[in-house]
Amino acid sequence: MNILQLEYVIEVAKTKSLIKAAENLHLSPSGISKAISNLESELQMKIFNRSRLGVELTEEGKFIVSKAQEIMLKVEDITIFVNQNLNPEHVKISISANPNAMFIVPSALTTYKKNYPNSQIEIFEKKPHDILSDVLTEKSVFGITVFTDELVASHPELEFETILEEGTVLCASKNSPLAYLENLQVEDLANQSIILFEDPIWSGFVNELFDYVPNMNILFTTNNVNVISEAVSEGLGIVFSMNLLLSKVAAIQNGSVITRPFKHPSQQRFSFGIVRLKRKKLSEHSKLFIKAFKQNII
Repeated sequence: MNILQLEYVIEVAKTKSLIKAAENLHLSPSGISKAISNLESELQMKIFNRSRLGVELTEEGKFIVSKAQEIMLKVEDITIFVNQNLNPEHVKISISANPNAMFIVPSALTTYKKNYPNSQIEIFEKKPHDILSDVLTEKSVFGITVFTDELVASHPELEFETILEEGTVLCASKNSPLAYLENLQVEDLANQSIILFEDPIWSGFVNELFDYVPNMNILFTTNNVNVISEAVSEGLGIVFSMNLLLSKVAAIQNGSVITRPFKHPSQQRFSFGIVRLKRKKLSEHSKLFIKAFKQNII
């Protein structure tokens, strides 16, 4: 038994195809098939049932794959440990984060870099669905984003860690009649112009409101926080957001934009936190950056 055989078994189990596994590993199907057959002979146990429809794990195979994944994670831990200790300047972490997270990222970087000045951190500002895609394709080690219960349920291969769970708020100009309402109701949104964050989560949130208040309109869509702040300050429209890190927005700090709690009729819940692949362990440096990020939220 060797590491390569375990890697082949894991990839075939994941793709359920020798051909697809071979393509992903840049090997020939016959080479992978032979390696797995040799392993089955050595263990005297069948790992896969093969047919013209593909391959399926046997009950014994499911156990072997689960243990193989554990072994490969340990191997990865060793590799990361060696690289980070022998070549600390080569530590590199790629992170995808949504605009809310970018308010905290600079201070988190300062905290982290005090102890690890030679490490390289790449941070890409993206929409929530793009962040999930980056994590799934391993373009990013982890993501920092807003997510809903629906998103969590639809991505069983991802681990979601909630840092904060917040309600939604409506942001309006201090001169807007909405700014004087303590208990906003969905009916109060009649004839309002909505400025929409450019991602499916907020699009879905607002589109559902049209079922209750059809005479609203979408003024424009963007992810530029400065543009949104200026437009709301000028009274051009309102925007919905999580009550998260809004205290760091200048327009809210100077009082030109007022926030009011808003409960969506669907009772949709929003969470903010870390997303990563379940099958891939975070490196120690990734954990340290996440720790620094959490410290700077509080």
